[in-house]
Amino acid sequence: MLSVGIFSYSCKPRGSVVHAACLAEALWRTGVDVTLYALAKPGDQFYRPLSCAVRLIPAQAAPESADALIQQRISEFRIGIRGSSARHDIYHAEDCLAANALVAERAELGDAALVRTVHHVERFESSYLMACQEQSVILPDLVLSVSQVTSRDVLRTFGRSASSISNGVDVQRFAAPDPHAIAALRQRIQAHPEDGLILSVGGVEPRKNSLIGLDAIALAYARHPSLRWLIVGGASIWEHDDYRREFSRRLALLPRDLRARISLFGSVPEAELTTLYQASDILLCPSLQEGFGLCVLEALAARAAAIVPKGAPFDEYLGAGSASFVDPASAEDIACAVLQLLQNSELRERQVRAGHVRAQRYSWELVAERHLARYESVLSRAEPPRVTNVSNRDRVH
Repeated sequence: MLSVGIFSYSCKPRGSVVHAACLAEALWRTGVDVTLYALAKPGDQFYRPLSCAVRLIPAQAAPESADALIQQRISEFRIGIRGSSARHDIYHAEDCLAANALVAERAELGDAALVRTVHHVERFESSYLMACQEQSVILPDLVLSVSQVTSRDVLRTFGRSASSISNGVDVQRFAAPDPHAIAALRQRIQAHPEDGLILSVGGVEPRKNSLIGLDAIALAYARHPSLRWLIVGGASIWEHDDYRREFSRRLALLPRDLRARISLFGSVPEAELTTLYQASDILLCPSLQEGFGLCVLEALAARAAAIVPKGAPFDEYLGAGSASFVDPASAEDIACAVLQLLQNSELRERQVRAGHVRAQRYSWELVAERHLARYESVLSRAEPPRVTNVSNRDRVH
């Protein structure tokens, strides 16, 4: 039986963590022996129960320096790897922290193959962090990505080929809305039946374009004062404190009634996130950078309309009628899309139907099948590493 260890930097439901969990369970359903490993601070548990084995690796409070944080997290991973008695055929890292730890502990892994999934290529100012990211891409036996645009970024930045395997979605998770849970949510946020609910997933941070999103909501509110904006998530290895302070400052300048209509939920259990998707009319995803945008597939599965940036990666898996495409740098363009969907129920319903059909094309079972094919190729050494432009940066330890 094939044995796979999948490694994630967090227990909180960020994109790569959700990918790790869903892939692990889909592989487990095919009969693969899977263990998910995740860093966990004291008192943390994985964000939801899994059907496969889960092992939490102790992590301590983060130091202030970004470089020191990365060093500490890699060290914690390495200690966890050394302390595990399990041995796998495939060690699959979902982030550069886990990948660097696995590279450093390669002697402990025997003949196992090291796989790395790249969700998006970061542009760090720190040379140490760039070296960390580069090493995590050029040294594994096999590199995968979640979209064609990420594959192109990996090739352009690191000279490494990365096969693209898109995300999946569990359509059944959203198939039967719980009216009592939705009613309780609407009561909690004091939403009236006529209020249009707009959801954004990922918290407040620069990559999610939250400041432009706030400007767009303010513009739309001026013409549709019954809207409500719900922001969920935000568990990140980076704190984004300055950006969040600026968001809070601008929020405080808005009219009191509008401020009361913007709710920041933080990280929530999966059941509550499911209810948020199902209760929402629109998913607003104006991100400046996404490797895939898993929340979009989840929103479409939950029968919400979606507003996304023009271009990749969204045009890789969304048709023209299944989402509204906007310029993410233009608050006016985003606000116009919000108003069109809130004020034109026929347009919104057409988009919802098309989006739901589109979401059903993507399953975690298909994602698992494609991963198994890649795993088999690297274990047979039929797919050796392909690197064309490797720098001479020092190894990261």
